[in-house]
Amino acid sequence: MVWNALAMQYKLGFQASSDHISTHISYAVALAEEATRASVLDAFKRAHCYGATDNIVLDVRSGEHLMGDEFDAQGPVKLKVLVHGTRPIAKVDVIKDFVYVYSTEPNRAKVEFEWTDGESRGPGLSWYYVRAIQDDGELAWASPMWVRSRQATGQ
Repeated sequence: MVWNALAMQYKLGFQASSDHISTHISYAVALAEEATRASVLDAFKRAHCYGATDNIVLDVRSGEHLMGDEFDAQGPVKLKVLVHGTRPIAKVDVIKDFVYVYSTEPNRAKVEFEWTDGESRGPGLSWYYVRAIQDDGELAWASPMWVRSRQATGQ
């Protein structure tokens, strides 16, 4: 369903939440600038957030941009990824425009890496997000970044 929404150009922020029956098995995490209600709400509005089914830290950036941002890029897109799980991270995927473009199987609780999109991009908007899965099946997924390329148009 999420990919259907992305195909229709909806710009979504990802989060997870539990109901009163399944308490504490999913989390909506906001990357807020301050520990205030207003800052947390602003982070969700800007889609600087991610969903998780365990206490997993997930931080995805591209230069000065956070997950959830829309921005212009000259040249290849570079992502910096940090995942810190409660158990070993079995797999981390980078997804771009419905395609798994990179996967790694680090098998350790803390993972940091940088990834550069080696594909040549034409003009237009692409989206990228990262998903991490622990060895026990618990996971986290970052809100997408929407990256506009103008390089092929000479703008």
